[in-house]
Amino acid sequence: MVRGREWTGFEAAALQEAMRKSIRDYAALLGVETTTINNWRSGLGSVRPRSMTQGILDTTLERRTSPEDRARFDQIVAEGEAVWRERHGRSSDDAEPVLPPSPSLVDLPSAPTAIASPDLDGDYVESLHSRIRQLVDLDATFGGDQSSGAALQLFRSVHRKLGVARCEPAVERDLYAAAGELGEVVGWLLYDAGEHELVRQVNSEALQLSRLAGDRSIELLTLQNMSMHAGYLGRPVEALRIARMVLGQESLSPRLEAMFRVREARALARGGDQQGAARAFAQARSRYLDGVTDNDPAWVWWINDQELGWHEAMVWADDGKWARAVDAFHASAEAVPRREIRSRYIHLASLFSAQIHAHAWREAEDTLRQLVPLVDEVRSSRTATGLLEAIDYIETIDPAPPVRAEARQLRKFLEGAGYGRPKSTRHSSAIGCIDLRLPSGTSP
Repeated sequence: MVRGREWTGFEAAALQEAMRKSIRDYAALLGVETTTINNWRSGLGSVRPRSMTQGILDTTLERRTSPEDRARFDQIVAEGEAVWRERHGRSSDDAEPVLPPSPSLVDLPSAPTAIASPDLDGDYVESLHSRIRQLVDLDATFGGDQSSGAALQLFRSVHRKLGVARCEPAVERDLYAAAGELGEVVGWLLYDAGEHELVRQVNSEALQLSRLAGDRSIELLTLQNMSMHAGYLGRPVEALRIARMVLGQESLSPRLEAMFRVREARALARGGDQQGAARAFAQARSRYLDGVTDNDPAWVWWINDQELGWHEAMVWADDGKWARAVDAFHASAEAVPRREIRSRYIHLASLFSAQIHAHAWREAEDTLRQLVPLVDEVRSSRTATGLLEAIDYIETIDPAPPVRAEARQLRKFLEGAGYGRPKSTRHSSAIGCIDLRLPSGTSP
């Protein structure tokens, strides 16, 4: 079924009703925010979906609907917008305006609890989604150290508003879902910035917010972050328990199962069970190759070939099989697009560390030359810590390898940038305004 004209908000809403999907599921199917669906349902004929969404709606109607769905759609459209409004208890005067462009990140300053907050509405929820996208873009280019402070300040502001401001009932679930998604992003940024006490607090808060919203997709993403972080902190039993809890609770799509099988493999490898890790990773790769489904959450895009290859290399590194780790890290680094600056930095740093442990000196020198320009661009405490540990290992090798002098220069630069010293407390003081379920009088 090919349409020869643009969709209206009424027709887009009619397709949702015909497919008998919830607003949340329909938004996930189209790849838009739930507030966008609410705008269509409120403005109906006076609203026109964006040009990119027009094509998605065409494809959805043509390829993702059953004959019964299309028959219901045709009937709803034929009945007209007036009948739709009457059926849903809306008059034409109830229509809400289209959301204006979202404000920028700096438009929402932090404020003390004593200052009254305005009502939270669809505009505010949409602004949160816009800021989340900005933070993700900043992280992809500059790393967590650069953006975690602003992200935490925003999360503090949102957390305060949830406690003191009124919320329009129609957007309450979307508001909590957006807050949970923001918390997930903040937790990741703090992890990259090396603020590990705060990571655990913010992840726990994000998990609670997502559960309150009934947002299982962000809940799963947060749980895999928690497993990742527990493994990084040397808590493989906790990391494994989280991964297996999810794997045992529900039937996951192939791509989601692959993600948690990776977490299972990493935890087993860190715990010393290399055979179990190899089996779990083989399962992860098999499920990954089964591809994505229409019901997968939008964020599964990051589970790609280079990400899977990097985790496989980490499993080999945990087993001390450095030559195999080098090959896997090299393949993953080569697969990272040049525009993904932060990812390229992390992959090259991991490759350099593996080459050092494998005593592949010439290759390590080549990798170091690619790394140096990125060290000056990306601020990632997690990556810098790994580089400093690799340089420490070089100092233990006698006779001195050829790369030692260049590595010492890299150490001098990293230490001059503040890495290798105790973390500052700038974020700890900021989080104090959030009260993340800490007992009274307890310092985070």
